[in-house]
Amino acid sequence: MKLIIGTDKGLIIYEKIKGVWKLSDIHFIGMPIGAFHQDAAGHWWVAINHKHWGPKLYISKDQGETFDELTTPKFDPSTPYSLKSIWKIESQSIGPIERLYVGTEPAALFLSKDGGQSFQELSRLSKHESRSTWQGGGKGSNSPFLHTLVMHPDDSNALIVGISCAGVFQSQDLGNIWKPSNKGLKSFFLPNSEIEVGHDPHIILRHPRDSNILWQQNHCGIYRSEDGGHTWNDVSDPNGKAAYGFAMVIDEEDVNTAWVIPAQSDDLRYPIQNKLAVYKTTNAGKSWKAQSSGLPQEAAFDLVLRASFARNQQTMAFGSNNGNLYLSEDNGEHWQVLSQSLSSVRNVLLIE
Repeated sequence: MKLIIGTDKGLIIYEKIKGVWKLSDIHFIGMPIGAFHQDAAGHWWVAINHKHWGPKLYISKDQGETFDELTTPKFDPSTPYSLKSIWKIESQSIGPIERLYVGTEPAALFLSKDGGQSFQELSRLSKHESRSTWQGGGKGSNSPFLHTLVMHPDDSNALIVGISCAGVFQSQDLGNIWKPSNKGLKSFFLPNSEIEVGHDPHIILRHPRDSNILWQQNHCGIYRSEDGGHTWNDVSDPNGKAAYGFAMVIDEEDVNTAWVIPAQSDDLRYPIQNKLAVYKTTNAGKSWKAQSSGLPQEAAFDLVLRASFARNQQTMAFGSNNGNLYLSEDNGEHWQVLSQSLSSVRNVLLIE
């Protein structure tokens, strides 16, 4: 198994060798990694969001031995938008065709059907009638960004996206028509908390066993849907501890089990009471239990960002904005430190 870490200073690779996790390689050293994805063929896709040179997109067909640079997506010159950063890379196999999606800032979704050689913007989303109400979200961001894409296992044309700060949108026809899908969500930072558009999803996950079950870690709590994301129910910790945060993973077998790494609040972005803990529910959010064995329990200031928490079977790993990297091989019951000297972690992925 490999552990892929995208940081502000490079792509870090750990590998489990003879039962021990070891640093095996570093790619793009010194470069800020914006997104990482491994497709069905085992190809690695890497986005770099350089502050001076702009976004870059790379592919490796030999899992990091070599990388080839590709042309990044471009907005239509007639629009007021230009590519600032890449937040999401995702792929989908449709027979012999591999669809490649790229989510960007400003918020847009691009599609490639030729292995990233060219991209088309799904412009009906960019030109959505509510676009003028979308707001910038995230540190240093003054424009909305698309960070999440969820696909349907049985319908290749059904797409769900998460946009900060606009909300959840669904399309059933590969991006020709998009509808807001935020019923039940709250936006406490707006005058009208139940507004149709203006929400801030942080991450959305669809359960692989039941496509109707979706989980969402949101600016205003943890939410769960049982109808494919059309309506959402607040399943935040009734004790108020597991609520605000960015990262989430779910159990691929049990539809009621999920993990989050919450922060104190949206304005105090450090672990609750300065004690770093992963919170787990096994009953669809009715209750949450802290898992903290091996994690620092005093003066902890780690914030775990939306793509920085990963799970593969019993193995879990997360990295923080402080450059700390933690791993558990028993579903979060016990944690070990892999590194405390990385730069800010943006992406974590566990792959076979």
